[in-house]
Amino acid sequence: MNGAPNTCGRRCVRPSCAGSSGFARWAFREGKVQRLEQWLAEHGMTLESSWGYGDSHNDLPLLTRVEHPVAVLPDPILRAYASEHGWKIIDSA
Repeated sequence: MNGAPNTCGRRCVRPSCAGSSGFARWAFREGKVQRLEQWLAEHGMTLESSWGYGDSHNDLPLLTRVEHPVAVLPDPILRAYASEHGWKIIDSA
């Protein structure tokens, strides 16, 4: 996918995330946090040293929980929040 061993996004594309129908389950806003917390519990892991990347204010529930949040080409709401909280902002693709 992107070289990372495990990723979570709006749609989980790893085979273990697919429902019995074979379609991936969707996660949005707080749903991303729920999916992440479930995955962490299943693997006995925490968010220590974690990084999160988002481009939309809809990613705020997840980004506020990781140790290193990064706003990538952020929408105006996420940009304002990231600036106010001293997060790294990436403005180029």
